Amino acid sequence: MAQTDFRQNYHLMPQASMTLDLDLVFKNANQAYCRAVRRTRDQLVGRYVFEAFPDTADRVQPVMDAFQKSLTGEITRLHLVPYQLMLPNGQIEDRLWDIENQPLYSTNGDIIGLVQFCEDVTEREAFRKERDLVSAELMHRVRNTMAVVQSVAEHTGEMSDSIDEFLDGFSGRLMALSRNFTALSDANWQGLYLDDILQAELEPYLDAGSDRITIIGPRFRLGVKSTKDASMIFHELVTNASKHGFLTVPHGRVDVSWAFDKDRFKFTWRESGLADLQPPARDGFGFQMMDMFPNIQLERQFHADGLKLSAEIPANLIASGLVFEHADG
Repeated sequence: MAQTDFRQNYHLMPQASMTLDLDLVFKNANQAYCRAVRRTRDQLVGRYVFEAFPDTADRVQPVMDAFQKSLTGEITRLHLVPYQLMLPNGQIEDRLWDIENQPLYSTNGDIIGLVQFCEDVTEREAFRKERDLVSAELMHRVRNTMAVVQSVAEHTGEMSDSIDEFLDGFSGRLMALSRNFTALSDANWQGLYLDDILQAELEPYLDAGSDRITIIGPRFRLGVKSTKDASMIFHELVTNASKHGFLTVPHGRVDVSWAFDKDRFKFTWRESGLADLQPPARDGFGFQMMDMFPNIQLERQFHADGLKLSAEIPANLIASGLVFEHADG
């Protein structure tokens, strides 16, 4: 009765397990093992283990070495053992197992084989690798963001005449970075649409349907890096407009347009409604930042009633998501 109960419990135990004799021939396999390897017990019992599961010599050798050690009385453990699983449709699938081999003794204490306990960890390892990739990407983005923050702080300090002016400028730019980070996260880091970036920067000052804003252009998504840079540029344009441009007068307006013209992408920012506008004595942070992007050809025109910015970018960089990045990536 006790032997019957043991066999029944062995076959019903949730952990995959099989036994081999001294010649590494299958003597038994429980239901969990059979399910894991997509074989029936009858297909395994009586077969040499590496005949049932053939593989390359470099994969077989570590497992063979572990088997031989266990047949001398040693418990052996192998982690992330690759093996090829034949699926019912005939396809081969690579799987990973964690394995523990224990010597199997007879009633008089002689080693008569080994028992193996194993766990398929393929999905667990795939999840771990994905988690590690996400973690590494997050750290990369954090480092990049910190570098941007440092650069913004340094340039804001250079352009500020007082602590209050620095705090005002730096706080606004830091909030713009935060909004951009949140929007990218909500979009699963796929980049943002150009018009959405612009609307987000104008929203604190004007309603989305305000007749003081005209936005005309095809809707398209930027790459992640270009999204960050475009957000910074629009933030500077809108901040400048709130201090010196169209947002300082009741009837001021801005007309923004973009279009693809053969191999060029053309963008225009036109503020109007001002009176006696004079060019600044020196370039502010925004203009200095725009001049740092090598792929943008920028033209500035100051008129009595406002400002016009015209920019041209190679269209292929729009398609590749490298709008504001160096052409070499």
